[in-house]
Amino acid sequence: MINLFDFIVVGSGAGGATVAKELSAAGRSVLLLEGGKEVPQGRASSAYTVLPADVEVWQTVCLGGTTTVSMGNAVRAKIDGALERFYAEAEKEMAVRPVPESHMGSATRSLLLASKDWKVMPKAIDFSKCKHCGHCPLGCPSAAKWDATAYVREAVSHGCSLYTETPVKRVITQGGRAVGVESFNGRTFNGRGVILAAGAVETPRILMRSGFESVGKGLFVDTFVTVGGVKKGARLNAELGMALYMKRRGYMLSPHYSSFLVPQFAKKGIKIQPSDLLGIMVKIEDEPTGEVRPEKIIKGLSHKDLELVERGRREASEILNGVGVDPETIVSTYPRGAHPGGTCTPLVDRSFETDFESLYISDASIIPKPLGMPPMLSIVARSKKLSKLLLGRA
Repeated sequence: MINLFDFIVVGSGAGGATVAKELSAAGRSVLLLEGGKEVPQGRASSAYTVLPADVEVWQTVCLGGTTTVSMGNAVRAKIDGALERFYAEAEKEMAVRPVPESHMGSATRSLLLASKDWKVMPKAIDFSKCKHCGHCPLGCPSAAKWDATAYVREAVSHGCSLYTETPVKRVITQGGRAVGVESFNGRTFNGRGVILAAGAVETPRILMRSGFESVGKGLFVDTFVTVGGVKKGARLNAELGMALYMKRRGYMLSPHYSSFLVPQFAKKGIKIQPSDLLGIMVKIEDEPTGEVRPEKIIKGLSHKDLELVERGRREASEILNGVGVDPETIVSTYPRGAHPGGTCTPLVDRSFETDFESLYISDASIIPKPLGMPPMLSIVARSKKLSKLLLGRA
């Protein structure tokens, strides 16, 4: 048993799994700690946790983190021009490619024909295995979709030690540097370097318990709603979700089936079969006005956020009308967020290091601004960059 690891990585989502894989493949001794448990493929939605707020935030606590319930979307974000090589590496490893027409259902194709502004979504999916069943957010039942457990398995094959169900309480510091972590069961782990990748909610909480002040502010969550209406035989519920996207200033649109629309139809006295629902997601670049606190989160919608949501709703409704949705049936879900970020941005320098030597952060908490786009690929690319920096120093 190794008593002193070269690196301790906290969190096994897109950021943590990438760092663990890169460092262990280079021969470094790595310990990967995950607060959740490993869940079977196809049942990842059992790990969902809903954090109440005015805009409720959904997170997934399990091996692989939120990547296990993602839609597989792998788009680049224009936040750092120095990431080109790391994006390219990630796209190759994750087998990212645009959704082929063979995996677009009739509902998606009808939307694609309705506007020239749609772009085909790049996804980290093996389309030779994909059944385009629409179950991505529940966990892929055919193991076609990439998730961070693939990197975890690779890390373990290179000698990385993995502990699940081991939530970290705090970082142990000594003489101005990080020297290990303590779990909630009182167990301590020693390392020459610590990388926090527990996500934009849990990473700042670990830092709070470690004595850091002024963390947790600047929370954004890529707030989204789904706008939908009745179109007989649409069958979007049985299609690969978010196969297209349309980027606007401040928001994006994407085909999306949501069961949360059903109660909204009921309020209008409309009985609907899931196969007759056609929907479009509106995801905005919400202002970073939220905050993570030790026991709760605070996240609402600013005046600007409300304007963006309404602008997106109107455009989504117009598109739906154009493909035959009855305008009298159009409803919208309440706002939710699934991509929290920004809560630790001021803490790190260009090398992802905090004021404490050898303490790094590599997750969405250090994404500098709201993306309004799926962040998974950006987190992987940034984590690859951190790994390169760490290996150059070690």
